Amino acid sequence: MKISTFFNIIFVVFCLFKTINVHAQKTPLVLGTVLEVGSGMLDSEKYGTGIARITPFAGLWFDGLGFARVGINTGSQKFDSPEISNEAKRLDFSIQIGFSPIGAECPYITASFTKNKAYLPNNDIAWNEWGLGIGYKFLLSPFAAIVLETEHRWITKHYNSLQDSDVSGRRLQMNLGFTVNPY
Repeated sequence: MKISTFFNIIFVVFCLFKTINVHAQKTPLVLGTVLEVGSGMLDSEKYGTGIARITPFAGLWFDGLGFARVGINTGSQKFDSPEISNEAKRLDFSIQIGFSPIGAECPYITASFTKNKAYLPNNDIAWNEWGLGIGYKFLLSPFAAIVLETEHRWITKHYNSLQDSDVSGRRLQMNLGFTVNPY
């Protein structure tokens, strides 16, 4: 038996063992979605109150330590201007981390980054959002939970060609979500 074949067999056995062990340890994988409602500057470059986005996500959640999750949101939005009327296709990519400094079943601190893009027929608009807040996870069962988070979001300065102006701002945002642990 060649040494490389031997190592390949050992590697496959190791991978199978790790897969079984991860399942036995109840992998902290979470799937879910978050409804993000903001007050202040919304992603449509207008001030007010409204639904900013609904973001499905996947991530890891270690009870008592924290979490990391990644979400992607797509959609379309109508932009009206005096010269033209366009429908923009949107793509939002968000990363959020949380840390629970005082343990499980306690509030956690959350930080987020969202990259937003609006694709228009004549021009594209892109901006970033940074957030910092606090949240809590309400357990419904060992496999499901509701999350409630409050964040302060900063929206970076960007040029909006439809409004012909530089836009920046901030908002207070509430996130209401549902998570499932698919073991």
